[in-house]
Amino acid sequence: MANRSDGNVHALEFREAKPSQGDASRPISDLFRLDKRTIIITGANGFLGTTLAIAIMESGADVVCLDLAPKPTATNWGDVENAAVKNCSQLTYYPLDITNDKAITETYAKFIPTLRYPVKGLLACAGLSLNGPSTEFPASGFRKMMDINVTGTFAIAQATAREFVRTNTSGSMVLVASMSGYGANRGVDTAGYNSSKAAVHQLTRSLAAEWGSRVGIPLIRVNSLSPGYIRTAATAEALQKPGMENQWTGDNMLFRLSTVDEYRGPVLYMLGDGSSFMTGADLRVDGGHCAW
Repeated sequence: MANRSDGNVHALEFREAKPSQGDASRPISDLFRLDKRTIIITGANGFLGTTLAIAIMESGADVVCLDLAPKPTATNWGDVENAAVKNCSQLTYYPLDITNDKAITETYAKFIPTLRYPVKGLLACAGLSLNGPSTEFPASGFRKMMDINVTGTFAIAQATAREFVRTNTSGSMVLVASMSGYGANRGVDTAGYNSSKAAVHQLTRSLAAEWGSRVGIPLIRVNSLSPGYIRTAATAEALQKPGMENQWTGDNMLFRLSTVDEYRGPVLYMLGDGSSFMTGADLRVDGGHCAW
């Protein structure tokens, strides 16, 4: 067992490395299955959350959906419910403000006893995007984005990790970041949003470092997903700006915007066992936007 110290903190104990965690005998199809596990999704009422909830249930998991609205209001929520029935999945929805620590604790206490399977995954989609010239943009808006996109993401990851520890269950977390965490976006003023998503990248690495090999904590893998521009109702208004459609499509190598369904495969990969040696990483799915 190794001890590690940087001179400023007490020495930490880490698990001994094992020769291999892989299992070559498992069928490839199993590596992308999520059977007999529960996945928590924040921002589950949004365009990305609902689409991924369906995909996760199609892969065999039960889903706990969390979002601000008292009840689901997504136009495709019927499709989410139909997917639960079709795949014999347990689907529940709870209203939650991820910036409220007390509410997180109370909500977890409500749904944990109702689960059929242990919590083995978190998909943190909840986020806020506000934009405006930085000479005029209110600092309160900047704080709000940081509170939701960074602090809220940390708080929900912490609550989920505590459940992993309580049940001594390993699991995988996917924190939704953005390609905007890598650089500034042409044509839009989003200093606060970009800063918050860069912070999610760093949060991912830091949590992965803590939870990947610490003695007394089950193996928790933490990765992030960085989507490119997505064509949704949420981006429709921005695309009405003259020249914005050409700007956004021309900024990536595939010369088009993505659709929400194109993030199903990447998320299932990171939540499932196919990514067993992946942690502390960001999976950028941006059509080559950041690769120019």
